[in-house]
Amino acid sequence: MEYKKYEYPSFNIYTVKTNRFKTCHMEIIFRDEVKKEEILAKAMLADIMTDCSSIYPNRREMAKRLEELYDANFYGVTNKIGNTFLTSFVLSFLNPRYVNDKTYLMEVLKLPIEAIMKPFIMADEFDIKNFNIVKNRFHDEILAINEDIGRVATKNALSNLEGDTPTKLNVLGTIEELEEITPKRLSEVYNSLINTNNCDIFIIGDLDMDKIANIIFKYFKNPVIKTKEPSIYVENKGGKLKKVIGTSKFLETSLVNIYSMSNLTKKEKTITVYFYNYLLGGGGLNSKLYQLLREKNGLCYGIKSMYLKYDNLLMIETSLSKNNVKKGNRLIAVALKEMAEGKFTDKDLDNARENFIFSLSLALDSPQGIINNYVFHVLDDLPLISERIKLVKDITKEEIVKVANKIKPNILYVLEGEENGSN
Repeated sequence: MEYKKYEYPSFNIYTVKTNRFKTCHMEIIFRDEVKKEEILAKAMLADIMTDCSSIYPNRREMAKRLEELYDANFYGVTNKIGNTFLTSFVLSFLNPRYVNDKTYLMEVLKLPIEAIMKPFIMADEFDIKNFNIVKNRFHDEILAINEDIGRVATKNALSNLEGDTPTKLNVLGTIEELEEITPKRLSEVYNSLINTNNCDIFIIGDLDMDKIANIIFKYFKNPVIKTKEPSIYVENKGGKLKKVIGTSKFLETSLVNIYSMSNLTKKEKTITVYFYNYLLGGGGLNSKLYQLLREKNGLCYGIKSMYLKYDNLLMIETSLSKNNVKKGNRLIAVALKEMAEGKFTDKDLDNARENFIFSLSLALDSPQGIINNYVFHVLDDLPLISERIKLVKDITKEEIVKVANKIKPNILYVLEGEENGSN
């Protein structure tokens, strides 16, 4: 693979040339600091701007054009990464070498650029018909979240973090927030996106990248000259445990434990914590939490731990009966203590290493996986996959124990269900 960077006044183009795939993949990524009043609107923007444009005024016309471009795929996605909000427009398309049309490459690259630069806005408002289609979609997605106890519990638990932290904010928001967004408001947020957000473009494929860069620069007239980069990490300091109990309509109960992780080195953030999390609760049936709570004590329906890297948090979510909350919480504390004391075997460590290397290698099997690594290489100086595999091979038990001793309690949240029995 050949990596190259093209620098322009208002954006950079990062290219990865490889002949491993028959398709090509491009992401146009806008980024800004997290702003509560824009999160949900930007998520809607990513949808409506890939559904239609002033050139293709509805979803049907956009789909027809994509079909003409040999079934290209065009969609939008948003992500909250710590204190940075990404609004991405993604295009996957067939390698031009398989197309007998000299204009194909230019036409397929123009489509997302035109959608971004020429949205279907009239009189400072998005088209109402397309707006309502997207709004209804988001309405259903928000309601769906409220039917999942795990998602409700983790959202509620995070909302109890101290201070005005962006970690509290949910990308989809609430039905009430959705109702406040109008076609005019969406147009205002679009203007904010296009006139204030930094932007970069990532593309991978078996392509003449100099030609690609020239085409993009010709058509993409992004107005923003890069200035200050938004910070990416959020400090959520712990140390004093906050206990909160809520009630729900669900039968089972969800227990959420949140821990703060501070003063981590770059290697610890990038490599070591992933080993720790895999051994603790991210490794499925073989993890310490699963073995201790589920296998040995038959205590829970399910349990998992998650490392929220850019929020400096570790989160454990457990589904169980409310009569077993105290015992479950006590056993979680035992698992954390055993990790801090190094009570795991070399075989456990080798299994984690093998899984980590497999996961990293798997990312190399898709254009999206490779591009994702380069995106975070740019945003966070994340080592490229080959370098990370080398770091994984050198990880030691002592390094994992050191990380385990940097974890501090933050939130203990219980979302009580209606079930009274034990498991």
